[in-house]
Amino acid sequence: MEHSESSLDGIKKKLMDELSRKSSDISEILSLSTELSKLEKDTVRFTVDADHVSRLGLELVSKKETALSEIIKNAYDADADTVLVNFIHEGESSRLEIVDNGIGMSREELVNGFMRISTSMKKKEEYSQKYDRKRAGKKGIGRFAAQRLGLKLTVIAKREDDSRFQKIDIDWRQFESEKELIAISNKIAETDVDYFKNYGFNSGTLLIINDLRDSWTESQIKRAYRYTSELLLPFPISKVGEISAKKAIDPGFSVEIKTIMDGNPISIVDTNDMFLKHALAEIDGWIDNDGNGYWRVKSNHIKYDSGIKNYLTKTLTQYQEKEQNLIDGIAVKEVRNVKFKAYYFNQKGISHVPKLLSSAVYENLRNHGGVRLYRNGFRVLPYGEKFDDWLRLDLHTKTRTILPPVANQNFFGFVEITPNTHGYFEEVASREGLLETDAFNELREFVSSAILSAIVDFSYALGQTKVFAGEKDYVKKGKNTFKGAVEDLVESLEELENTPESVDDAKSLSGSLFEEDDKQHQGDTQGSRVVPNQLIEDIKRQTRYLIDKAEIYRILAGLGLSMAEFTHEVKFSILKVSNNLSKLQDTFSDKSIDADITQVLYAIDNLRSYTSFFEASFQSLTDKEGELLDLRKYVNEFLDTLKDTKHDDDQIRIETYLNGVDFVSPKAHRANFDSIIVNLYSNAKKAIYRAGVEGAILIELEENDSSVDMIFSDNGCGITNENKNKVFDEFFTTNTQVFSAPENQQMLGMGLGLTIVREIVEGLGGEIEIIEPRTGYSTSFHVSLPKADEKDVEDDF
Repeated sequence: MEHSESSLDGIKKKLMDELSRKSSDISEILSLSTELSKLEKDTVRFTVDADHVSRLGLELVSKKETALSEIIKNAYDADADTVLVNFIHEGESSRLEIVDNGIGMSREELVNGFMRISTSMKKKEEYSQKYDRKRAGKKGIGRFAAQRLGLKLTVIAKREDDSRFQKIDIDWRQFESEKELIAISNKIAETDVDYFKNYGFNSGTLLIINDLRDSWTESQIKRAYRYTSELLLPFPISKVGEISAKKAIDPGFSVEIKTIMDGNPISIVDTNDMFLKHALAEIDGWIDNDGNGYWRVKSNHIKYDSGIKNYLTKTLTQYQEKEQNLIDGIAVKEVRNVKFKAYYFNQKGISHVPKLLSSAVYENLRNHGGVRLYRNGFRVLPYGEKFDDWLRLDLHTKTRTILPPVANQNFFGFVEITPNTHGYFEEVASREGLLETDAFNELREFVSSAILSAIVDFSYALGQTKVFAGEKDYVKKGKNTFKGAVEDLVESLEELENTPESVDDAKSLSGSLFEEDDKQHQGDTQGSRVVPNQLIEDIKRQTRYLIDKAEIYRILAGLGLSMAEFTHEVKFSILKVSNNLSKLQDTFSDKSIDADITQVLYAIDNLRSYTSFFEASFQSLTDKEGELLDLRKYVNEFLDTLKDTKHDDDQIRIETYLNGVDFVSPKAHRANFDSIIVNLYSNAKKAIYRAGVEGAILIELEENDSSVDMIFSDNGCGITNENKNKVFDEFFTTNTQVFSAPENQQMLGMGLGLTIVREIVEGLGGEIEIIEPRTGYSTSFHVSLPKADEKDVEDDF
């Protein structure tokens, strides 16, 4: 006790001496205060070892690629539209510089935000200040991401209204064990040096990371870039225009990564590498100063260039007139000097996007695809938004103006109205769109028609034999029969069965098997053997079993082909019914009839979603080689299909959880995975109906060292222990009629679904099993597939 009092007095004296000095050492004062607090009799406090920061950096952000992507995401959260990442090599030294033009940070924000561990800002402010973006960076990870990348960090930041820059220098090596975290100081200063002069930024943040912990390959840099792909939009960065008193129009977000070798910059990856260079075709169009319209389509994928065209061929009649040189050139009256550009993607066509990127590219197309409109550099809303069809591209796809898909989700594009553009283009009073003047309508018709004409031209160049629905010369290719292949196998087995049982028997049958001496005879027969009758019987029995099984699958395959043709035809019937019902709805004013028609149209939309999904799955079978199986992409597409197909009595909550980044399995037909998830979903749906509960499904994807796994869970009636070993057997089913359930929920199965799923999974080199259900669920299936080799994935990238 006396020793404690003596220590207490000693610390107090040192603290008083330090406080009385004119230039006190704040770090010493904090250290003494911490030591003093430990000697209190009735209270205790948590203290933090300085080494904790180092361990957090390496444990929270284990991969350098993740660290870099988190810093880029923080720039997005700071409302930047541009991020420049430079790996700089000067002689033997290297550093990493990351600069953005976001809102920057003041001294107060640096001290209370960046320098404060576990700040609650991102919890309190889920959306960014300027553009109202949903925050993408993980809470409190940014500073540790920088610590993961290098030993030294310099942070330079400036707000737009500030005249000076804030600068902090941090040496992570100071954060050693046995030191109090609060006692370690980092130098902060204000400076007049304009660090953004070479970038043209008025505000933002610059991170300079020295003494890098790792070397970087080009593939690793591209992987880090890919981790941020959901934030990137392949459109021009627009000027900032006010949409309300509170928020500005989001101009977009772009990232460019370079390596600078002794002052020589080398571009590694940018938005073009990520998205645009993988487009199937690139379309340019313009109206010149005389009112003549032109378009041109090029494709690096098939090395095609249409040349400059001055005619429209969006209909079969126009195309036939073009072939006879009877078509007129494009000429407009109200518009001059305007241009557009569109990048065309076709997910259902030939594979033209690397599999490693396809998930990011097509997710971006689903969410942001379309042709945007810019006026004097400013983005004009709502043109190009997800549900805006100002060019009628979705309508042309639905009405089958041409057969190749030309919906908004097939394009990243933009139209530019500049100060040199002639025509009456004025915004409406609400600043939401332009007045539909003659000039606007003329521009819209030109862009839409030019895009369709370019796709018609490109589709024929691609080798498509039928582009318009009215063409009559479309002939399907013949196919080998499954039955013929089975019969050939049976004949081979019969020949094996008739093979002589011994060499002597064979010799007696032919008169003289060999004409040489016995020695030569022995040499010729070396390695031959007599096939036992029992072995022949075993082969016959096993083969007959396989033939019987194959016959079942032949029937199912035939049914599948019929469904493919049926799906294709149903799409057109659905369209006709939908159009006629819409006309009928417009004709009648009776509200009760109108409500009934609306319900029918709703059901038709459900059918359209399902047929589109299955048509895409069937079409994948035409690619003999298959494709890298991107599980995240296929799960998302399946869930997109379900979103628009739920009835009022069919509300099943579906959640997904991703543990990893790349969920890619080796090449196969995507129809394999579609069959897996459709069967698991169908079984889950039946089990939920039998249980009579509010449905819940959880789909988890996990990336492991050698496998990519999917765990599919539902809260249905579950599987008894007795049946767990039977559910994968042929024709075993637990589905019975539930007389209390509505008629539309009476779903009876054949008992083949899980048998097929197991054989598909095993055929892909994987495994499927029933595991202990996840918490809150009654059944969990674990599907494990081999992980694609990184080399194959990178090569595909």
